[in-house]
Order: sequence, then C-alpha cells, then structure tokens
Amino acid sequence: MLKQVSHKTDWYRGYQQALEDFNITQLLAKVRNDLETNLISVAFSNSGSEASSYVQQQDVDSLAAILIAQFTSKISSELIPKYLLAIRLGNLQINSNIINQKFLHQSPDLPKNFPDEAKIPRFLYGDKLRWVNSDSEWGIVIGRFYAFAPHLCEWTWCYLIWISNDSPSASWTPTDIAWEDDLEALT
Repeated sequence: MLKQVSHKTDWYRGYQQALEDFNITQLLAKVRNDLETNLISVAFSNSGSEASSYVQQQDVDSLAAILIAQFTSKISSELIPKYLLAIRLGNLQINSNIINQKFLHQSPDLPKNFPDEAKIPRFLYGDKLRWVNSDSEWGIVIGRFYAFAPHLCEWTWCYLIWISNDSPSASWTPTDIAWEDDLEALT
C-alpha cells in the first residue's frame, strides 16, 4: 500500500532539490569546510579548543549569503550573453576562467582617478597601531601604499609597520605590512 506524502514533505524535497540544482548545498559545504580548516583553526590554535565547535550554521548561512550578494553585484550585463554563447558552443570550460575572473574581481589596475577618488587613509605616519584582536603585536606606522586587496576585491591602504621590540614577532622581523582593516589604533 502506498503511503500518502504530505505537502510539507513535497515542498521540502523541492526546496532541497533547488539547493542542489543551484549549487547552494556545495557552496554551504565549502564555506563550512573553509571555516573549520582555515580561519577558525588558526584563530583558536593557541587556545587548544575544538575549532569546528565554533562554526555555527548561522555563520555559514550568513557568509554564503554575502558571497552570493557580492557575486551578484559584480555581474556585468555584457558578460551574460557571452556566458550563454560559451555554454551553447560547448566552450564553457575554456571560457569560464576568463569570465569568472571578470565576474568575481574588479580590475587590479590602478583606479583611473587615483589619487582623487582613493579612500582617505585612516592612519598617519608615527601612529601606534596593533593588529585587530591582538594584545601583544603592535608597532608604529613608517609607510603606507595603496594596493589592490584581493580578499576585499577593492583598492585600499596597506601599512608598513615598525614592530615594537615588545612584540613576539620582533624576534624574527623588524617590520611587517598589514591591510588597513587588520589594524586599529593602540590606546
């Protein structure tokens, strides 16, 4: 005898199939795996804690939503017909790397209106800074440069830091560089 399937079950199966069809399931798995193996394990390596216990499904979902939103905002309307043509001609593998680079990254060329439209640097020469979430690593700004930050997909300031003798890393290097968002003023 056949068991009747409820509407809720049919809806759930359809929902799961849509997640599979649009590679959302794979995206969520990749985000979770990357968090567990790279970011979280580094952040908690000194504490001896189980890294994967800090990865919450809510975090994974939020990051996946941000990635999808960023991808969507980068799509160029001129590339969509080219992508369709590549699919129809069977050249998707050949053309996908070029097309995906244009979808995901802005040009690493210096902005045309530099320095007029560059972000104003947050820190000045001589400022005492520390790395975000670090009480022991700090130093003084001795230089800065404007560079393309691939992890942000935009141009931003990068600082050259003279590391304090009190910092642990001073034993192997006198200077380091850091992106503006990775630094904060030492109070």
